[in-house]
Amino acid sequence: MPENKKQIKERIQATKKTGQITSAMNMVSSAKLRKSERSLMKFRPISNSIKETMLSLLTSNPSVTHKTLSQNKGKPCFVIVSSDRGLIGAYNNSLFRFFESYLIEKNLTKDDIFIATIGFKSYSYFKKKGYNLINTEAINIRDDVLFVDYEELLVRLVEGYMNGTIGKTSVIYNSYVNTIEYRQTITNLLPIDVNNLKGEVNINNKKENNKEYIFEPNIETVLDSLIYLDVSYTTHRIILEAKSSEHAARMNAMKNASDNAEDIAERLTLLYNRARQSQITNELIDIVNGSNAV
Repeated sequence: MPENKKQIKERIQATKKTGQITSAMNMVSSAKLRKSERSLMKFRPISNSIKETMLSLLTSNPSVTHKTLSQNKGKPCFVIVSSDRGLIGAYNNSLFRFFESYLIEKNLTKDDIFIATIGFKSYSYFKKKGYNLINTEAINIRDDVLFVDYEELLVRLVEGYMNGTIGKTSVIYNSYVNTIEYRQTITNLLPIDVNNLKGEVNINNKKENNKEYIFEPNIETVLDSLIYLDVSYTTHRIILEAKSSEHAARMNAMKNASDNAEDIAERLTLLYNRARQSQITNELIDIVNGSNAV
């Protein structure tokens, strides 16, 4: 019984220390979430402005063409945005299940598509599964998201689409809803659909886009720049969405872990008290039996 008491006491101490760690991680994730939320809210209008300008250019000049505005015959490509670290609940696994269900729905196999990954977890998962990866190493995304983290991948995607190697390109990620909810989402990246642009601009502005622009040096040069900006800014917004979802998921996971640690510590304390009481009772019985024998 004394050995059991010692083991139980060690488990109580270990559980309380674990609870302190998870509680600290919960607070850190909460602070990161607030910062990521602010970045996302500030960036959305910038991304919408690029779409608004592109829509104005394309609708006012319907004769303008570009390779990224039409569907090609290349293999479909999916960009999977995951986290770099774990301790995040079902955040990554639910995303991977969503993607694989989507492939089954569209009757696609891993040999029919290309995969580009953003985040170590997705790179590790799809490399292990044997998918055709565009990036040869993991692309890690810091908490303060910067274009330089994924710029090289975007250049390869745009160039691959323009030369016909890569076909329709979509991004699959967890979009941020609120602190307790995120949704698995698929967003088209290439080709750029004018109808989708019109819908996004009208939803964000609540009115038709009637702005007129003067393009210098010429429309073609401006369109080349706008297309890359639109792809970059859309990807940046998506990553900010995913980062906010990641911090929210980790915050909730650590909150649940802290609550569980507290419950376990209470149950172990009760068990320890029972073992201690049992030991005291046995000692009293020995004392009484000894005094009776005398």
